Amino acid sequence: MKNVIDLVETQVEEVRASQLISDDDFSASNNLTRARINEMVIKAVPKKKGRLVGLGLRAGSSSSQSPIPDPVIMEKLREKTDRIEALETQNATILAQMAEQNSTLELQSEQVAETQRLNRELEKMKELFSTQF
Repeated sequence: MKNVIDLVETQVEEVRASQLISDDDFSASNNLTRARINEMVIKAVPKKKGRLVGLGLRAGSSSSQSPIPDPVIMEKLREKTDRIEALETQNATILAQMAEQNSTLELQSEQVAETQRLNRELEKMKELFSTQF
């Protein structure tokens, strides 16, 4: 891998040396993009069975083999998915019950207010009749 690094560094230095420095203070290193340096690395790295040795997968490339899922992990994932679905159902049930209870409380609150209003009316009527007789 050290040979690859040395080779790429040499290539980068050669490219930079061959570029002219312009009058507006842009250096040659600004003209050498990361993508260009990456291309140099990919060309310099040895390949084995079509893969770049020591670099893993490149961005945008895919493995010819699909990863094999671990059955234990997949079972745990299914269990957690089932648990989440059960909790979501339970949550929906609880929310529906709470909405029903809130509706009942509002109705009872209205009934209490109406009873209090009627009690005040009754007290007024009692006072009115007690003074007349």
